[in-house]
Amino acid sequence: MKEFIVNPYNDGTVQDFLRQFEEILKDKKPVKISMKKHNQSSLSQKALAHIWIRDYAAFYHNKSTKELTRTEEDNMKATLKQRAYKDYGWDFLLKKVTNVETGRSGYILQSISEYGKGECYMFMEFIQDYCGLQGLILETSGEFKRLKDESMGQ
Repeated sequence: MKEFIVNPYNDGTVQDFLRQFEEILKDKKPVKISMKKHNQSSLSQKALAHIWIRDYAAFYHNKSTKELTRTEEDNMKATLKQRAYKDYGWDFLLKKVTNVETGRSGYILQSISEYGKGECYMFMEFIQDYCGLQGLILETSGEFKRLKDESMGQ
């Protein structure tokens, strides 16, 4: 039986799943369905996200990745997270923190290491699309490629 990754922010994956599910039901045979959330992103997924961020920072600053400073890379990471939040409002990009002395709360950007597998996948899709619009093509590889292929029904 086929496994699906359904991303609610990608209507194509939702529609593909629903179409194929309807086809399965037409057989009028019992079917077992297991649903689970994607869990923590893998090391390879997080590593590729950081490589892409570094590549985009170098592209943006017109430098090689070796000339890039840590500050330029960190600033680009924050910029991409802020842009994704502005465009999509994804709550997983933020983390609520509270000052224990004053009781005042605020939001900071969540570390990529804290994203779930599906969340990291969505953020990486955003990075790839956004950078592509800026003129930088980022190669799909590793686990991200496998997840993308699965979500596209390949």
